[in-house]
Amino acid sequence: MDQLIGRRISDRYHIKRLLGSGGMAYVYLGEDMILERLVAIKILQPQFNGDEEFLQRFRRESRAATILGHRNTVNIYDVGEERELHYIVMEYVEGQTVKEMIRLHGPLPLAQAVHITRQLLEALMQAHSHGIIHRDIKPHNLLSNDRGEIKVADFGIARAASASTITQTNTMMGSVHYISPEQARGGVVSARSDIYAAGIVLFEMVTGVIPYDAESAVSIALKHIQEPLPDPMQLRQGLPQSLSNVILKAAAKSPDDRYASAEEMYEDIRSALSDERRNERPYFIQEGYTNAREREWSAPQVAEEDTMVAAPAVQEDEQQDSGLETKGDRQPEKTKKWPYVVACILVFSGAAIFYWLLPEMFVVSGSMKLIPHVFPAAQTAVWDAAWPGEGQILQEGAKIWRQVEL
Repeated sequence: MDQLIGRRISDRYHIKRLLGSGGMAYVYLGEDMILERLVAIKILQPQFNGDEEFLQRFRRESRAATILGHRNTVNIYDVGEERELHYIVMEYVEGQTVKEMIRLHGPLPLAQAVHITRQLLEALMQAHSHGIIHRDIKPHNLLSNDRGEIKVADFGIARAASASTITQTNTMMGSVHYISPEQARGGVVSARSDIYAAGIVLFEMVTGVIPYDAESAVSIALKHIQEPLPDPMQLRQGLPQSLSNVILKAAAKSPDDRYASAEEMYEDIRSALSDERRNERPYFIQEGYTNAREREWSAPQVAEEDTMVAAPAVQEDEQQDSGLETKGDRQPEKTKKWPYVVACILVFSGAAIFYWLLPEMFVVSGSMKLIPHVFPAAQTAVWDAAWPGEGQILQEGAKIWRQVEL
């Protein structure tokens, strides 16, 4: 795209030089010839020109992001197109990205890491209050100017990319090292997805390393889904338990275990370096790092660029789709014991009665032959009391046996 250098777009923006490039766009330093100020111009890569649905979302979401107007967001000045060029004109922030700061200096001082996180959360609070979710929070998108102010970039383009890709291919895009588990599965994205990414960014700032890494983007995405977050206190000596707790809660696997909002995380991190909280109890999730439904995932499919990931939605088990309970969720059935008790009583009662009547039922002759004997009236009375009519039956049977010759 060097042929764009020196060109004037829409007869207003003069392109001076290339600042950088990413998976979706090239970023140039430009000059607004009317307002006489430097601007950053983000021009979409040519492969997106044929995707009309994406372009519509790109325009709509980029224009929606212009309403933010927060001191910690990169302001969007203009959105336009010219001769197959689709572009966004943004505030130019001269300085470093947080990623560059970590690469140059390693782990940041704790006070600086907290200060950066607070500014990031202020930007998210403003965006979320307008219903805008960034979806691609990463240190590359956090720009620091010469006054130490943090500016969050790419609100419009990240939202447009995510929404369009999900609609068309049942996949989503995002930076794989900071992607939330629900994004990696192609699930529902919410404000807590941004909070997860903020927790991963904070982890990297205080430890100097990313928590999950592997040879492929697929493997990294799976680690976000499966593996517990490494203990940041093992990677940064002297890290207060309170600040570690902020990271662990923000980057919990299940959205329900994270901070409910950017405001909640902001209030917690404000006092994370205080002496009173330094040795507080470790944050612990009672149920484990994911529930049964979240453990059922299908392997993400990713693009070749290992900073981007595309993941299908979770293919739920047929039993779960039909609304049946899983084995782990089913309550154990109570065993009915009373039939066994009644059966035992009947067995023992019958055995006792049989044992009592046995000597009277048979008499033994001198030749050792058994001869049925007529039941006494007292015994048949007992039978009639217990089972009416049985005594009479026994008496009739005894008379017949008496007539049998030995």
